[in-house]
Amino acid sequence: MTIDDDQKFQVLLTQLQERYCASHNMRERSTQFALWISGMAIGLAWLLISQPGMTLMQRIALTLLIGALSVGSFIFMKGLQKGFNNNRKAMIACEKSLELYETGVYLKECPLLPDAYAQNSHRWSDHFNTLIVWLSIVILSLVILTWTCPQAPAENLQTIQTQEQKER
Repeated sequence: MTIDDDQKFQVLLTQLQERYCASHNMRERSTQFALWISGMAIGLAWLLISQPGMTLMQRIALTLLIGALSVGSFIFMKGLQKGFNNNRKAMIACEKSLELYETGVYLKECPLLPDAYAQNSHRWSDHFNTLIVWLSIVILSLVILTWTCPQAPAENLQTIQTQEQKER
């Protein structure tokens, strides 16, 4: 099977559109996930602040839960980041094949896309690294809050639990 230049051009355009769409979807998915985790953290922080205190075992259990959610969140984000970077490489390959970085092909005096767009270098301030830093701050805040909330003495917990049962 032979493919002529027009068909190759159409394949490249279609592929580039798919890569752009996938890129936007991955960014949106990662942002929504970070917002969802942040919302859970705000709810948990509210519970920690509004409750009278926790036992040592409750603090340990909550810390383990926060740790498990953290590991899962980082694995999810790193997976999205890896997919995003691979998608970006495919995008750059399509753009180069379409000569979007060449002067005079589409515009007389400059390329259609600047050379910086063809770089796939990682910066500390890129989208995924920023979300990972944000999640790290949220996680650290929850752990600190878990361990700095006043601890209720055993007899106070007994009284509080009895009062809660009477109110029901």
